[in-house]
Amino acid sequence: MGFKDTLAEKTKLPIDILPSSYHILGNILLLKLPNKKAMREKGKIGLAILKMFPYIKTVCMQKGVSGEFRKPKVEIIAGLKKTEITHHELGCKFKLDVSKIMWSKGNHAERQHMIHVAKPHEIVVDMFAGIGYWCIPIARHTKVREIFAIEKNPVSFKYLQENIRQNYISNIIPILGDCRNVKDLPKADRIIMGYFPNTIKFLPAALKISKKGTIIHYHDISSDISKLKKAISKYKNLKIKEVREVKEYSPSKKHYVLDLQVLNTCE
Repeated sequence: MGFKDTLAEKTKLPIDILPSSYHILGNILLLKLPNKKAMREKGKIGLAILKMFPYIKTVCMQKGVSGEFRKPKVEIIAGLKKTEITHHELGCKFKLDVSKIMWSKGNHAERQHMIHVAKPHEIVVDMFAGIGYWCIPIARHTKVREIFAIEKNPVSFKYLQENIRQNYISNIIPILGDCRNVKDLPKADRIIMGYFPNTIKFLPAALKISKKGTIIHYHDISSDISKLKKAISKYKNLKIKEVREVKEYSPSKKHYVLDLQVLNTCE
């Protein structure tokens, strides 16, 4: 019996008003309620989930994200009034507060992919490091020389520093600030641009720290990949090596990663 069927049996609510999926981080379960009828029964739904999953201590309803830092809006509907957890993924530990920091389970395959492409002795710049989503698995599982991890959000930066410590990583240099304004960065072998939307406005900053052969992992969302390719094609010193569809972002848009290679030295 699936999640939705079991939930209907436990709550005695109509199956068509119930959520069909969920996301677990640590001992917190997050879900979206599909309609107003479900929201009116959120307490009953939350308590039923606690009984279904004994290891879950808190059930949160996701209500969207807002602002430049994409702060999530969540409401605890059952269990402990605690939203800070440690999530384990790819052999790494990530401490975060789900009421303050986004975590996208749909990026798992791309995080794993980055471990396989990062090469020994590379200098990597993570322009939007967050809590270490990309840079910590790379540092933990590869032999890159250094990773410069830049993050503008003070809350995310605090968790980035904590996650570097708790994973015993010595080759990540955390930098608090806007990646466009950070001075004295070395020329990078690999650059991660894990931010959207409107990632294109940060591309000139990436090119300033690039050299011939630098690989830029450019993330963005679009309803039409050809539009993203056209925007990138305006930069004549860039070659699109590969395009990957990461996940569905909304019914009309998808999250893509374009691997770009720098053809000419950028001074």
